[in-house]
Amino acid sequence: MSRSNTASKVENMSDDAIEKFSREGEAADQLAAQGNHKAALAAYKKILEAIEAAGQLDSFLLAKLTLGSLRAHIKLGEFQEALEIWNAHMDQSLFGIGVYALENAQTRIDDLIAYDMVCAFLHTMIDGDKTKAAKAVNLYLSRVCEHALESGERALMVQALSNWKTHLKEIFGGSIPQTAAGALIQFERQFGEAVRPRPIDFPLPTPWQRPNNFRETSTVVSKGELKSRLRKAR
Repeated sequence: MSRSNTASKVENMSDDAIEKFSREGEAADQLAAQGNHKAALAAYKKILEAIEAAGQLDSFLLAKLTLGSLRAHIKLGEFQEALEIWNAHMDQSLFGIGVYALENAQTRIDDLIAYDMVCAFLHTMIDGDKTKAAKAVNLYLSRVCEHALESGERALMVQALSNWKTHLKEIFGGSIPQTAAGALIQFERQFGEAVRPRPIDFPLPTPWQRPNNFRETSTVVSKGELKSRLRKAR
């Protein structure tokens, strides 16, 4: 996916504001955990609107809000909306900055793993070259399985392998070519047991706590551009 390279900086968000939005974000995540994805989306949207109105950005918050919104849209079967968020440009949408932040490790490793699983799913929603889609799925889920094996997270490994089988079957319309299934077969052997397909799922977001080694991403849209978009929205 192409990303805009706008490089102007904005004023940093205050610690008090970050803490407030983080509390609200965790409350939205709780709604998602309870299966109330519509209410969760409404809560994420409200936070994004408040951030945009303030004209101050924080890449950690935008990464968390983007991940939560992507997950909720997929759970609701709103795949086009999820794809629009995923393909958003940085100079046009806070979601675009959120995607950039996710792809530049602005949140905790468990959230990055969940994002990789979401990306693998979204590649099955794109019409195009089946071989390229399968390569993307294999890349994302190889990373997830490597992490699951290293950390000993059995439930994550089972879900990742299950998603993987379902995604490749979706891409190829049933039978998976041997050339596309090699990495999947290797990781299942390393796991030591056959995994039966189950409903597609993704890990829940982690608590809204910055990583210890967090550094704010410097590539963001300008405060003036944020205010301009806000005026147009009105």
